[in-house]
Amino acid sequence: MPNDPQTRKGNTVMVIEDDPMVRKLLQAGLDEGSRKLFMAASCEEAFSQIDAGPVPEVIVLDLSLPGMGGIEFLGVVRKRYPFIKAIVLSADDGVDTIVEAMRLGALDFIPKPFKLENVRIAVNEALQYRQLQVEIDRGQQRNAFHDDARFLYTSSAMASIMETIQRVASTTVPVLITGASGVGKELVAREIHQRSDRRNGPFVKVNCAALPANLLEGELFGFEKGAFTGAVKSKPAKFERANDGTFFLDEIGELELELQSKLLHVLQDGSFSRLGSNKTIKSKARIVVATNRNIESAVNKGEFRSDLYYRLNVIRIHVPPLCERPSDIMILADHFLLRTNQKFGKSAEFDDETREYLLKYSWPGNVRELENAVSRYVVLGKLGSGFELTEAPRIDPHDPAERPISGLIQDADPVPDQNGGSEVSQRHPHEGMPLKEIARIAAREAERKAILSVLEATRWNRSRAALILKVSYKALLYKIKDCGIVRP
Repeated sequence: MPNDPQTRKGNTVMVIEDDPMVRKLLQAGLDEGSRKLFMAASCEEAFSQIDAGPVPEVIVLDLSLPGMGGIEFLGVVRKRYPFIKAIVLSADDGVDTIVEAMRLGALDFIPKPFKLENVRIAVNEALQYRQLQVEIDRGQQRNAFHDDARFLYTSSAMASIMETIQRVASTTVPVLITGASGVGKELVAREIHQRSDRRNGPFVKVNCAALPANLLEGELFGFEKGAFTGAVKSKPAKFERANDGTFFLDEIGELELELQSKLLHVLQDGSFSRLGSNKTIKSKARIVVATNRNIESAVNKGEFRSDLYYRLNVIRIHVPPLCERPSDIMILADHFLLRTNQKFGKSAEFDDETREYLLKYSWPGNVRELENAVSRYVVLGKLGSGFELTEAPRIDPHDPAERPISGLIQDADPVPDQNGGSEVSQRHPHEGMPLKEIARIAAREAERKAILSVLEATRWNRSRAALILKVSYKALLYKIKDCGIVRP
């Protein structure tokens, strides 16, 4: 089941309505205070926005929509995002329709034509109910806190992976997990184990890249006393330890060719021998492997045995990088924040500026980098210097590089020249700056002037301004904030 992101500020609403006039009416009526409001004309557009993040807490949904209908949408939401509260609008007020909508989790049913005030009340009540759930769940988490990793997600990509996990967990076929470093391949392997009939057995992990070949062979297959110099006593194989459980081989792409052939033998007939022994040992361990390499390329280069590859590649699960599933960022960040606060006795919280940064940073180190960043934030009170700020918007409003060109000129300290004048008037404002930075600042200032001009022309009607500028309403709000534009 997907996991609840437990947003700390329960104020995110999405409206799905294909009629542009009704959509504008709802937008004007529900857009208040610090509420984040997202608009969609179809269910397909709504899913696209949800996958891009953030995930809304309340959805106002018209049942009669082109493409995917409202009832079908509610069914998918109930399965993928059960924490979302839905309010249904429909001209069809038949009993069967109402019953089906409520069965699929709708909190309220408002017939069309509707009074805007009734929709406002329903949305406010749904947000309050949602926030109450968050506080209860958070309290339960603190009381039953443990440091175990959790398989958390809200994105459709990870929902698809969970569906695959549920289908293969009860089998014993090998599973190959691929993905970049830090995306959570081990968590997928553990989830497979936890959902299998072997959950009460051991989950044994070996990192094939962490040990040289001679030591790794002893770890995998064990050895008898005297098998080699230094073998002062016998050591059971990891395959033996994992006999009634799951054996997870991480970074399988780094396994030496000789060990690959031995692993293939175990996969073929479920037996092996310890080093220094001719006794055959049977193993019923379920094999799950992972790699961050392009395994097909390794096969083509002769670095990985093709027969072993075909044995392992029965079920393939690819975990996408975090930048391709941005809606997962905050659920993971909030979990890491809660866990790190508990670990160090802190009470750190994310402010809106930090949340915005977390969502916009590209996370080349994926979930592992996010976890480390949150730990740094809790301990030091800042995200730290580990980020390449060129990869994401800066969050420091006092950084001179973030000010428009005019701000750079006005804020420069005048330096008297030999004639008693000011050096600022004689020096170029971009002196010492890289060309790329000059272009970025110029583009930012041009955007700022264009947006401000359109906003003034539309008397600060942001919906009309977004249409004129041919950007989404959400993108315009971000640009207004990013450019430091303040309504007079």
